Amino acid sequence: MIYQLFFCAVSCFFMSVLLIPFLIWISDKYNLYDSVCERKIHNGNISRFGGVAIFLSFFPVAIYILMEFKTDFNVFLLILGMFIAFMSGFIDDLKRIRARYKLFSQVIAASFVFASGLMVSDLRIYTVLHIEFGFFSYFITVLWIVAFMNAVNLIDGLDGLSTGIVLIANLFVIIMSVIIQNNLVLFLSLSLEFSILGFYLFNFPPAKIFLGDGGAYFIGFMYAVLPLMGVKKSSALAVFLIPMILMLVPVSDVIAVMYNRFKKGQSIFTPDRNHLHHRLLNIGFSTKGILGVIYFYTAILGVFAIIMMYSKPEYTVFLFIFIILIFCLSIYILRKAEGVIACMQDKNHMIKDENEEKTVIPKLFIKKVS
Repeated sequence: MIYQLFFCAVSCFFMSVLLIPFLIWISDKYNLYDSVCERKIHNGNISRFGGVAIFLSFFPVAIYILMEFKTDFNVFLLILGMFIAFMSGFIDDLKRIRARYKLFSQVIAASFVFASGLMVSDLRIYTVLHIEFGFFSYFITVLWIVAFMNAVNLIDGLDGLSTGIVLIANLFVIIMSVIIQNNLVLFLSLSLEFSILGFYLFNFPPAKIFLGDGGAYFIGFMYAVLPLMGVKKSSALAVFLIPMILMLVPVSDVIAVMYNRFKKGQSIFTPDRNHLHHRLLNIGFSTKGILGVIYFYTAILGVFAIIMMYSKPEYTVFLFIFIILIFCLSIYILRKAEGVIACMQDKNHMIKDENEEKTVIPKLFIKKVS
């Protein structure tokens, strides 16, 4: 088994690494670059097809793994869902399409997952509460998958940000799959980890290639689906809480940004510069500084997730609430810092305006005298 794991990981990594230079060459040849605008942080011509390397390196290995293991779900439908999830973003990377069409294709991909037998059918909070979702399990499963697909995509606004977060979060998924002895999730998550790692070497700032919508949607899709494979071997509550904790930064950022857009009467898919990484840039953080802060935060959340797995059942929910409160406190501190910096900038502008007025008046006086 160890040799098989090693083979899957190494083949995914080297295939990803070898594909990136070829994809950059293709982009250069056909002028297929990521657009540059006020909202974007990068300058210059940079390819947005890095997700192709992740998909092509992981997808064949994933099919091999799914065929080798005995599963209690329809493998063919899951593979079809994986393909559609990638294509829903890849087509947009080639030629921009409307958000509604991308959302529709995401729903189709998630529907195939549900049809395969992987679903969120109930929620058990140990012996306290047991909720059967019944008919609503379809909508909850689709929402779960689509939410993670878009969370990874929308946080992908800085070199190495979304892939770095997923690398750390998925590392803890690997650890948890070892703990609960789920070999299928272990093989798939490890293969995904090394496929992303091969791309990440070229995406770390300054990035030579970007993930693109295809890669972001595919990674988010896989991250959402992997925990569903462990439902029968772990608490249904853990299926919800642990992936959410690991991806708390991007998910909460997306929710906050969409809420602010809705309040302003804008479409929730309207691009802007209100994401967490933009806000950290505005208060003076460097690109690598932002990555360091968010990576550290994700790693800490991962440690909390492991602690939750070993905690007594009655303490797990309270630990989750504690994590949310700490995170809210961090956001509150960030807002206060933004307020202080805004006040300082206003004072500087006022002082500058006063100095300009003082220099203009003597000039006018001298002109009048002469």
